[in-house]
Amino acid sequence: MNRYFFILLFTSGICFARTHPYQDLTHDSKAFGKSKPFRLYLPEGYSKSENRYPVIYYFHGNGGRSFYDMGANVDFDKIGELVDKYQVMMVMWDGNVEESDYRVYNTGNHESVVYQVQMKDYFLELVDYIDSNYRTLTGREHRGIIGFSMGGCMAMFIAGKYPDMVSAIVPIASAPEYYIGYPDDHTLFSPRYTLDNLTDVAVRFINMEKCPLICLNTETKNAAIWEGLTNFEYWQLKTPHQIDEPGETKVFESSMRFIVNRFHHPVSLRESWSHYELYPDFDIWGYSVKSNKKEPGYLYLRHVTPAGFGFYTRKWLPDGLPIKNCTVTITTAPIYKKGETYDIAIYRQDSEKPVLMTQKAGQDGRLQFELNGEGYEVSISHKSQPADFIVLDHTLDFSKRNIRVNDINDLSITLLNRGGSAYAGKKIQLKIDCADLSVTLFNAEHAITLDQNNRTVQSQPISIFCTKIPPDDASPAWIKLNVQVRCDNDVFYDAVTVPVYYDLPYFTNISIDDGKFVSGGTFGAGNRNGQAEASERMMIYENFQRLRLYTDDPYVATDSEVLFDQVLPGLWLNGVTFSSIVKIKDNCPPGHTIEFLACYETKTFMPVCRKQHWGKVRVTVQ
Repeated sequence: MNRYFFILLFTSGICFARTHPYQDLTHDSKAFGKSKPFRLYLPEGYSKSENRYPVIYYFHGNGGRSFYDMGANVDFDKIGELVDKYQVMMVMWDGNVEESDYRVYNTGNHESVVYQVQMKDYFLELVDYIDSNYRTLTGREHRGIIGFSMGGCMAMFIAGKYPDMVSAIVPIASAPEYYIGYPDDHTLFSPRYTLDNLTDVAVRFINMEKCPLICLNTETKNAAIWEGLTNFEYWQLKTPHQIDEPGETKVFESSMRFIVNRFHHPVSLRESWSHYELYPDFDIWGYSVKSNKKEPGYLYLRHVTPAGFGFYTRKWLPDGLPIKNCTVTITTAPIYKKGETYDIAIYRQDSEKPVLMTQKAGQDGRLQFELNGEGYEVSISHKSQPADFIVLDHTLDFSKRNIRVNDINDLSITLLNRGGSAYAGKKIQLKIDCADLSVTLFNAEHAITLDQNNRTVQSQPISIFCTKIPPDDASPAWIKLNVQVRCDNDVFYDAVTVPVYYDLPYFTNISIDDGKFVSGGTFGAGNRNGQAEASERMMIYENFQRLRLYTDDPYVATDSEVLFDQVLPGLWLNGVTFSSIVKIKDNCPPGHTIEFLACYETKTFMPVCRKQHWGKVRVTVQ
């Protein structure tokens, strides 16, 4: 196939022929229902050999196209030299749904999600077309993505949705978070809360000091550190919102070089994986999940191994309520012996006893489970299977949900062995640590004797003393405890996230919306007298700023919380903030005082920096 085409330039009556190292092509797209353009680079020697080549996909930013990338300073001709140098194919996709669209990818804030077309479907279609029509290396270890701005956010989303198809990505000056999905069911995708999806993908995350988004992207970097991602490489360059200076390809080449190096040295796949999914149905690593989810939120598969998995739903991340009336069918990968019978135990976190059953693997080596969204850990065991310890649950003293800063908090962990029973009656060694320097742990390492007749075991109380101060942006606000279980020469790893109740002054200029107008609308429901009363729903304000609320008071119906979202004004409309609408229980006695940890956000105009203001609120029920 000829990789060149010609443009005629006429100057002073003289005709010059200039060659370009790419082809602008189209293909029929079922996802879009029309012909879609793409730009293709083939490496030098492609037409003279039978070699197969890895592929790098490029995702343009907002206002860009497959043939144009506004503000990125992509030198399309010089990229041809890089394609030749690294012997890869390069495909630049097109994210416009309609020619007149300014917003790309059918993502953005609520008003920008207007089409049924989904880029998740188009990526599969485009990859299949390229692999079917060109000599590509088709394994995930030979496929990478470079994305700029909104294309950077899309690179993190696509690679996180399909980690079994993509091995390395480079988001450059990435957009920090956007709503993705259908017009009547779309969910906020925040990379900083979904990094579990990228544990098997190599990431070089490039931030720009003079970019309006530098602060919001720093939150993602901080989240990667908090998660302990070892495959997340962070670069910060002293440049504006672009890829390269005009006429240069330094950053683009370094991005290609990073991906090509990972083609040769891919990230080692972990023994377990986890996945957040905002669509009702998905397939990943051979597992198939089908649900009736019809509202915003996430399905979450946690710590998946042959010994089992956890399944949860979240209305929002990171700490959202379960999605009510959500049912799901989970079909495993074909990793079990066909016809063999397995012991199944399904544990619900708030139930003392598991549901026990047996299931025979089908002729395809798969098992199937029907669950709902309330939160479960599923144990799949066989007499010949090795053990597999995970954290089933944790409890704090006095039924608290949050650890108190500057106080001693006792936490107990319930462990579950999802695998074989070879360790029954033996001792395991539990070790807890925390990378947060504000946290001190006592009795964090001790031995536990396993019950021969019970797959769960309770740890001794671990005392936590924390001096943490709240972050002033949307970096992770809680603490993460790393859990290690050792038995003989086997070691198992898991983690526990614990919310923090900060030691802060009280807000002093409080207003209550119980149906009473305070600022910008009414969100509560009650008798509209501006006072807290039993059975009412209320939004609380500090100096007319809506508050996000946290409490473990028993008279607040935490399972009825609703979040109101808004985009704060800035140079660019990036960064979503949430405030709470909470319900006081019907049986709350008059005179009871409820205390909340609370925060609200403001934002600077340029750069677009989110500022969180924390305090405490006292409300006395009338």
